[in-house]
Amino acid sequence: MIRNLPVLSPVFALLACMFAVPAAIAQAPSGAERQQELLQVWYQIREEVADNGDVEAKYDVGVANFIARGTSKDKDRAATWFQRAADRGHAGAHYYLGYIYAAGDGRDADPVKSQQHYLRAAELGHADAQYLIGLRYANGEGLPRDGTEAAKWMSRAADKGVAAAQFYMGQLREVGRPGEVRPDTAAAMDLYREAANQGHVPAQNRLGELYSAGRGGIRRDLEEAYLWFSLAENQERVDEVGRRMSRGQLATANDRVEARLAELVR
Repeated sequence: MIRNLPVLSPVFALLACMFAVPAAIAQAPSGAERQQELLQVWYQIREEVADNGDVEAKYDVGVANFIARGTSKDKDRAATWFQRAADRGHAGAHYYLGYIYAAGDGRDADPVKSQQHYLRAAELGHADAQYLIGLRYANGEGLPRDGTEAAKWMSRAADKGVAAAQFYMGQLREVGRPGEVRPDTAAAMDLYREAANQGHVPAQNRLGELYSAGRGGIRRDLEEAYLWFSLAENQERVDEVGRRMSRGQLATANDRVEARLAELVR
């Protein structure tokens, strides 16, 4: 317990200053000022913990300097802390460094270093990095075009809930790849639905198209098509599907859309 006292000292110092002011002349800080004071205390604590070797604290201090949380914005200092965390195997720090070297924001632009950090972040399980690496393999951007590698990284990102990766894998399962992936529309729709439930518009539209057409072994369901086109705000397709529905179907479909939108607002 004694060894923890220096870490907490900024908190006690702040409280002491606050109580030292006579109530008659004290002016209560605004909510924003109070929030800033607390963030400054948080930053002091995290920086002290980072100096003592904690890798998560090193990352937190890097983020704080990068976006000015509890301290002034200092991209160079942020990059230094991210590097310290990355040297200890922190996936998020590698991802930030990938961006920093790609954009030249805090360090001179270096595409090779950027790629190395993004790839390392992906290897360490960072979902967004896995999606990015998958996309680069798919498009041949900075990496050789390789559908197998693209699918490997996209699948990992999809499993972690990245909507764009789920949509990519849905397309792959719907179309298939000779000798590697057998077309499976039902499996594709499961992936589309996972992405669509997160608000991914292309996935919502694709579900609408599949339900509207009733292809690939999927039963035509105009109410479902209407729902997904509505959530995608694709008014042209909403109107087109609506003209094919009875009044009863249309009323039920609109009720479902309203209920779904209400859920999203909560």
